[in-house]
Amino acid sequence: MVRLRGIGHVLLRVLDLERSKKFYAEVLGFRVLEEDPEHGGVFMALEGQSHAIDLFAVKDVEAARRQTPGVRGLGHVAFRVESEQALKDAYHALREHGVDITRSIDHVSQQSVYFQDPDGNTLEIYYERPDALEMFARGRHDRDVPLAFDRESRGQGART
Repeated sequence: MVRLRGIGHVLLRVLDLERSKKFYAEVLGFRVLEEDPEHGGVFMALEGQSHAIDLFAVKDVEAARRQTPGVRGLGHVAFRVESEQALKDAYHALREHGVDITRSIDHVSQQSVYFQDPDGNTLEIYYERPDALEMFARGRHDRDVPLAFDRESRGQGART
């Protein structure tokens, strides 16, 4: 058996490299580690990490525009935060940047906020409860209960 230590990086093919670089830097706090014009990539990471997101411009823009995001290939990329408060802060920061929150859900073992990057790739920011492994061992019985982080989202359930 191969013993993996974690996910090293995710390569995303994007329609507009500069737009995506700006989104991942200004909204999610990634920093550019390297830009490789010869190969067409931008390698980005969070503080203290090596690359985590590799952005490459699609070669055939018209063909890419005809594809429906999420139908095949990448489902979503999830980023973990350290606390419930950090998740709430992330939710508000996304809203302040004009990002549409598609779902905010309590999955029992974790709480998640889902949204999309400029190319329609689904992203998730989540807080995993400290006893998540024990919950999975017992059977967590995921309920997908909508989270409400502010007055506007109360009563609207998972959509904001």
